[in-house]
This record gives sequence, C-alpha cells and structure tokens, in this order.
Amino acid sequence: MPTLTETAKVSRKIIKYGLIGIIGLIILIPVVRASIKYWDKLHPAPPPAPNVAFGKLPVIQFGKSSEIVPTNLQFQLQTIDGNLPNLDNQAKVYAITTLGSKFFDEEKTRQKANLLGFPLESEKINPTQFLFINPQTKAKLQIDTINNNFEIYFPYQEDHSFVNFPSLNQAQGLNELKSLLSRVQLWPNDIDETKTQSTFLKYQLAEEKFIAVSSLSEAQLIQINLFRANQNGLPILHSHPDKANISFIISQNSEPGKKIIKGRYIHFPINYDHLATYPLKLSNVAWEELKTSKAYIANLGNNPEQKPIVIRKIYLAYFDPDTDQDFLQPIFVFEGDNQFLAYLSAIDPAWVKE
Repeated sequence: MPTLTETAKVSRKIIKYGLIGIIGLIILIPVVRASIKYWDKLHPAPPPAPNVAFGKLPVIQFGKSSEIVPTNLQFQLQTIDGNLPNLDNQAKVYAITTLGSKFFDEEKTRQKANLLGFPLESEKINPTQFLFINPQTKAKLQIDTINNNFEIYFPYQEDHSFVNFPSLNQAQGLNELKSLLSRVQLWPNDIDETKTQSTFLKYQLAEEKFIAVSSLSEAQLIQINLFRANQNGLPILHSHPDKANISFIISQNSEPGKKIIKGRYIHFPINYDHLATYPLKLSNVAWEELKTSKAYIANLGNNPEQKPIVIRKIYLAYFDPDTDQDFLQPIFVFEGDNQFLAYLSAIDPAWVKE
C-alpha cells in the first residue's frame, strides 16, 4: 500500500504533466489550425463544375468596328514574362433583364422627356421609339419607351453659344450628369463613380467638330463617360474604348436647354442575382483565334499594317452591350502597343449557339 508521501509525489507528477499537456494543447491547436489554413490556401478545393444553367449562350454581338480593319493583321506576344496568362477556367454569366411590353407606357415617356427639357413630341419613329424637340433650342431627344434608353442632340453646328463658357471640371460635370439622370430616375445603381472618365473638349468652328485638349483652361466643354462597377474582379467594357454607353458632352451654359450638347444613355439592367457558371476557353486557344482574325477589334490604334501588332496584356473582362442582348458574358481582352484593343468571347465554344 503506497504511503502518503508516495501518493503526494504521484499527484504532483500528474498535475505537472497534466499542466504541460494542457499548455501543449493550447499551443498546438492554433498551430494545427494555422497549418490547415495554410495548406488549404496553397491547395484550394477546386470550384464546382460549371452548371451552364442558361444552356447554350447566344453569340456576343460586339457591333461594327468604328474603323476599317485589315484582314491580314499579324500579332506578336510580348507580355511581361513572355508567356500567355494562366486565367480562370470558368466564369459567371448574368442575365440581362428584358423589361418587355408591360413597361410600355407612352405617358411616362412623355413625362421623362419633359423633365429632360423636351416638352414637344415630334414623331413616333416606330412603336417604341419617340422623338421629342425642345422648341426654344431645337435640340432633339430620341427615347425608347421599353427600356428608357435615349440620345440627346443639340444643334451645335448652328448654335455656338457654348464656346463663350469655360469648361466644367470633372467633379462638376459628374454632378451635372448625376442630377440630370436622377431627375428622371435613371441614375444606375451599378455605376462606379471612381471609374468616371472625362475629356476636355474644344470646338473648332472651321471644321465643325470637337477636339480633345489637355487642360481645363483650354476647354469649352467636358465629356463625361460612366462605367459599371467591376464584377467578380473583372472590368465591364464597351464596344469602343473612347465612347461609353453612358456618355454626355456638357456645357457650363446655364441657359435652359443648352447644357447638354450631346448625350447617349444606353443601360440595360443586369440581374446580378440571376446567374450561371460556364467553362472558358484556354488562353492559348484565344490567342490562336486572335491570330486567325476571329476577334472584334475595338481599337486598331496607330499600328502600321506592315508590322506585327505587339500584344502586352491579356485578361478577362465582361462585355457591356449597347444593343438588346440576353446576357452579360465574359470576354478575353488583348491590349497592345499604340492603344490596340481587341475582344474575343471567352465562353467555351461547346456552350455557344452556332
């Protein structure tokens, strides 16, 4: 039978090693958890297979290039590391909301036109397109009754009063545009104001055209271009890099009806909650398609026809259409020297309608 002294020694050892064990566990558990997280970070679980829930997608309609593009373009890859990028192999596709005939409301269209400064209805271009006129300035507004897209045109070739005013700065121009669109409840909630692009303009009377100038002090007008916020870390791009779907030339002239010189509002609502995932082409496949003239040339740039166009950057983006299309789809973007820019559908061809 152990003595009290022996029992005390054993108890002290149990307590000692028990405490050591508890301290060890306290230290070991966070270390193990951190190790598991680090392993998971280095070896992430593959994403679920694309669900292709929308079925085969329609071909993206990029529209017509704004310039004549040679058919025999050649390309040379000169990325930072000299290689094609390793991009995601799948991406989300979003449904573009079709408002439909239930939103057809001629009276609401007239109210919007009046708030935009166009009280006089001129003609019905087609069942959903209306033309309005400002009787004082002769400016014109063409508006779509179904989707509320519109264009404004001021007769600047006849009325040059805007040349007598200095240009607004970017913040002022953005505020003017935001005020105008908010007045008719058309300020989009997916616009990223930090991506706003502005160009200072001056009107050349002899050529009857606007030219870009580098400084505010030279300018008479400002052009404001708006862009949607990035989606899944990808930019949302338009057909032409210098002409956004929402783009307005604005004067500081405070005379009624003479503030907007030109305006283009094309904004199809995207349902970011209604989405599907789709497999993408590999970057080497996209590169070969670019070389075989299958890409849309958004900007040819100042590239001589005799020399290969140097491609510096390849990445994924989304294409924001300026015509009624069903989906916001991912694209490959090719950026090159002298402001070259080309787009190519990124969806695996097996999931694109022929």
